[in-house]
Amino acid sequence: LPNTHTCNILLHSLWKEGRTSEAEELLQRMNERSYGLDTVTCNIVIDGLCNNGNLDKAIEIVNGMWTHGSAALGNLGNSYIALVDESSDGKKCTPDLVTYSTIINGLCKAGRLVEAKKKFTEMVRKNLLPDSVIYDTFIHTFCKQGKLSSAFRVLKDMEIRGCNKSLQTYNSLILGLGSKNQIFEIYGLMDEMRERGVSPNVCTYNNVINCLCEGGRVKDATALLDEMLQKGISPNISSFRIVIKAFCKACDVGLAKEIFEIALSVCSHKEALYSFMFNELLAGNEVSEAKELFQAALDRNFDLGNFLYKDLIDRLCKDKKLEDASGILHKMINIGYGFDPASFMPVIDGLGKRGNKHEADELAERMMEMASEGRVENKVYRNQKEMFKGKPNKNGKSDWQNILHR
Repeated sequence: LPNTHTCNILLHSLWKEGRTSEAEELLQRMNERSYGLDTVTCNIVIDGLCNNGNLDKAIEIVNGMWTHGSAALGNLGNSYIALVDESSDGKKCTPDLVTYSTIINGLCKAGRLVEAKKKFTEMVRKNLLPDSVIYDTFIHTFCKQGKLSSAFRVLKDMEIRGCNKSLQTYNSLILGLGSKNQIFEIYGLMDEMRERGVSPNVCTYNNVINCLCEGGRVKDATALLDEMLQKGISPNISSFRIVIKAFCKACDVGLAKEIFEIALSVCSHKEALYSFMFNELLAGNEVSEAKELFQAALDRNFDLGNFLYKDLIDRLCKDKKLEDASGILHKMINIGYGFDPASFMPVIDGLGKRGNKHEADELAERMMEMASEGRVENKVYRNQKEMFKGKPNKNGKSDWQNILHR
């Protein structure tokens, strides 16, 4: 037979999936069948409310648990409002470290730091000693906001209470120091990590790599990428994007392409890598390189919503490369993409100016066929599941209808 533990696992999953009404029904059944609602049950509900942005209700339950135990869940104001457990077991259902860790994390994420501090004080007053998880929440919040002095004050209190720095602590501090470009202090922390046997992870390296790139030390950043690979820590897409962007910013496209090739071998051929590299090449006016990469993306049938493909077509037309621009359009059509009809206009206009009226008319006709078939979208997709239905503008026509009228 299922017990409270079984139900709590299911309850947690339902909240995590956002299936709130089913979670409420499960709570009702748990109460009706006397499974017993414990602190874990309450913590699951509090976490679900925090994730759904209902912080005030979560705080209300935490406050109610001190006097009413699990009966505080009756304050949710839903179908199980009558849920009142006045038994001695219910009274024992009081907040614990997880409860306060959850509510403090929710308040910090919402930027309600003053209230988070009050909950911290309340927790200590109730003889619940904070652990490294709660301290890390404050340190991360302060570092993210660039309030390094506040973060280090929390760190000092954390060490006084005998809580050891965790990987999360170091990552947060490195993130904060990176925002101030304090690379010397960052290297000091990394040395300390090695001494204490705390192994850096991808997040650690990414924060340091980002700081180095922001400071113009891109070669040092690539050395860290190499160190990651040697230590068996696989860089992720973000690791490579940071370095690629830095090389493109430094107008060193050759090295950016080398890093891109390494990224493909490590992370595989991912749309996120292709779209990022394509957009960077285009921004750097490497139109020919961008065109080749875009065609490779088409061959792989990627979803192309993150590709600035209209800018590529427009740039090719301005460079008098109408054949290339037209070829891309026809390839997208033949593969079966639906896309913004505005992409056709630079090519149609270019052909018209060149005197190729027949070709321009053929392309315009193809564009109208796409519109009649419903293959007209704001974004580019691999399939036609999410079709764009043009929203009327102030003239009562959709954007693509205006284009067709022209």
